[in-house]
Amino acid sequence: MTKDVIGFNAGKIWQRLEGELTDTNLKKIKMECQLTEFDFFLALGWLAREDKIKFFDGEKNIYVFPNE
Repeated sequence: MTKDVIGFNAGKIWQRLEGELTDTNLKKIKMECQLTEFDFFLALGWLAREDKIKFFDGEKNIYVFPNE
C-alpha cells in the first residue's frame, strides 16, 4: 500500500461525501466506494488528518460528514 493509493481512495470517499448535508453511515460509504475495510479506514484517516471530515457516534452506527 502506497501513499498514492491511500490518497486515491481518500479521493473516492471525499467525492462521495462532498456536498452532503446530512451525516452518512460509514458502512454505506464503504459499500458505495467498494473498498476493503483496511483501505477504507486508511483513507478515512487520511481525510481526518487533513481535517476534511467529522465523525458522529450514533447509538448503533458511526457517521461521517464533510467538515465545511
